[in-house]
Amino acid sequence: MAANLLIRNAHLPLGDPEAASWSVRVADGRIAEVVPTEVGVPEAPPGTETLDAAGRSVLPAFADSHVHVPESGVELLRCDLTVCESRDEVLRTVADYARSHLGEEWIIGRGWALPHFAEHPPTRQELDAVCGGRPAYLANRDGHSAWVSTAALDRVTPELLRNPPPGGRVDRDADGSPTGLLHESAMQLVSDLVPAVGAEDLRRGLLEAQRRMFSYGVTSWQDAIVGPFVPTTDIYDVYRRAAADGSLRARVTGALWWPRDASADTLAGLVEQRRGCPPDSRFSCTAIKIMYDGVCETHTAALSRPYVGIAGAGTGLTFFDPADMARAVPQMDAAGFDLHFHAIGDRAVSECLDLVEAAQQANGPRDRRHQLAHLQIADDRSVARMAALGVIANVQPYWAQADPQMLDMTIPYLPGELAALQYRFRTLEDAGVRVAFGSDWPVSTPNPLDWIHVAVNRSHPDEPGAPLFAPEEAMSLRSALRAATAGSAHALRREHEAGTLEPGARADLVVLDRRLDETVLGEISRTRVDLTLIDGEPVWTR
Repeated sequence: MAANLLIRNAHLPLGDPEAASWSVRVADGRIAEVVPTEVGVPEAPPGTETLDAAGRSVLPAFADSHVHVPESGVELLRCDLTVCESRDEVLRTVADYARSHLGEEWIIGRGWALPHFAEHPPTRQELDAVCGGRPAYLANRDGHSAWVSTAALDRVTPELLRNPPPGGRVDRDADGSPTGLLHESAMQLVSDLVPAVGAEDLRRGLLEAQRRMFSYGVTSWQDAIVGPFVPTTDIYDVYRRAAADGSLRARVTGALWWPRDASADTLAGLVEQRRGCPPDSRFSCTAIKIMYDGVCETHTAALSRPYVGIAGAGTGLTFFDPADMARAVPQMDAAGFDLHFHAIGDRAVSECLDLVEAAQQANGPRDRRHQLAHLQIADDRSVARMAALGVIANVQPYWAQADPQMLDMTIPYLPGELAALQYRFRTLEDAGVRVAFGSDWPVSTPNPLDWIHVAVNRSHPDEPGAPLFAPEEAMSLRSALRAATAGSAHALRREHEAGTLEPGARADLVVLDRRLDETVLGEISRTRVDLTLIDGEPVWTR
């Protein structure tokens, strides 16, 4: 039976600021009334539960516009390096995992951070010393590089190591031997050899990660790769089964993977997959993911000017033939898909906008939700074009901080004029671009209150004295909350189900542990979720 609930004495951060307190009534799992207390408290029909918020803030549940949920859950069950804070801690964690998993043929994990290896890149010899000679494959935090052991490299033919797939790079030492660090498509030289992830492992990962998302107040998300990019992203059937058996409680939009070797039949296959997931179900597939370029830290993001001081990097990489994209993107658009571009460098951003504009001109007007994910570097012309074309800025606000990854591994290698154009959230908003917030978990935290903290403060949540990163691009708290709720729900095509307290919407709500308008901006990240509701029913209680 659907939930009936009356929440009293609530503070609504996205409501009329003139009203100090509100009541929210839920009937049959949907928002029925939202009334200022000064007007009166709605009459609750028999059988309605009552919750006194006691002045705490109540919001629409958060939505994550770019995340990898089953993959993140699987990583939690493997050698999880995301909490490591140094090179030594990474190696200790791998050694501990290897000792406690002696029966596993491979050591598989993820989450080491490039800044922890800034003085010297990781080497296969270091892994060999802690893995006991076993093959090891450890993806880094952003998923664009992998650290592998000698035993893993020995399983790759020398010819493939000499000639990695297009868009990939194998790092080598002075004598030409592979160091154990693989970038972009070269990761597949080893990832394709890793034992397949079983369907049950992916299911366990999905459910474990779903619990984590609920604990942070996230009830809907866009899974940013659904398809065989790597084994942990081949999750179409996992989501469908979870939706069918009721274990998927969240509302999920899948972005189907567009492979770099796409054929004439690829689009028809994605259309068929979309048909298997109705748009009103818990799992729908209305988008296509196009990984257009790389990342700045490995000098693979596509720039308009060459990287500084990096021999051979040039202006970075794009992963598709321009003529292929010019044909395929209008066809995807004509098929009604929303296009979800990974676009980090300013050249990638501009070229993706060219593709969107060409598709719109070819196919005419319709309700599109095309989006540029990450959007690290964007000049004024691209910002204006996004506004004119209605392209969504699908950004990861947690990255907009002066951390070692930015200060040591990004800014020194970017031309100065491009370094000044990073993570321009306020500029995008002021230009009329719709902004959606996402985490890119497992790359960074899935906690929306941490993202919001950085979006508002432009500094790390746990380092109050840290330098601010481009503080002129800070958003207001209200704007950041809107981007993490309604903005992301719109990017998911779920704005009628999530991200709003409008009557008729699904009662997906969060109750925080404090009143946000009385919270110092520098302490936003200390806020916790006390209660998460889906259709008015609790799915998380602290």
